[in-house]
Amino acid sequence: MAQQSSSLQHSKQLFDLLKTDHREAEKLMKQIESAAHEKREDLFATLKQKLTLHMQIEEKEFYPKLQKIEEMEDQVEDALQEHREAKEYLADLEDLDQDEEEWLSSFQDMQEAIQHHVEDEEEEIFPDCKKFLSEEQLSEIGQRCMQMKQQSQPSSSRTAGQPKQAKKQPGSRSHKTV
Repeated sequence: MAQQSSSLQHSKQLFDLLKTDHREAEKLMKQIESAAHEKREDLFATLKQKLTLHMQIEEKEFYPKLQKIEEMEDQVEDALQEHREAKEYLADLEDLDQDEEEWLSSFQDMQEAIQHHVEDEEEEIFPDCKKFLSEEQLSEIGQRCMQMKQQSQPSSSRTAGQPKQAKKQPGSRSHKTV
């Protein structure tokens, strides 16, 4: 009985973790929309970091299990395609000047795409995967997702500025030579 209760707790933990990430991203996107340029840059860097980690977790721990389920193959492929699109938006936005209208327009397009993805996950994928995966399987995925998130947080908070700076330096050089 304790084992079953623990499995149920971890499977709930999986969906809570992913939904919490969704709410955090939604909150950040709303803040970015109304933020002044100085704050927008930092908020966007935070959003990019959080979305990237969220997608890595789903792509490594969540979607591979679902891809093995014939009835969910199309949903998973669509979700992975939406991840690829989100990554393209993030990369494109990083290259644009945040003061320009084009940046905000592209950001709003990304925001709509991400909201669509979140709705697909929460309204279709999450309920459907409960039909095909046992509480034990969901618990195992939940534990691995939580571990992956926890392992990334100390290093990402310690080095949050470093990857951003490292990426900007090569980009800055290329902008100077263009």
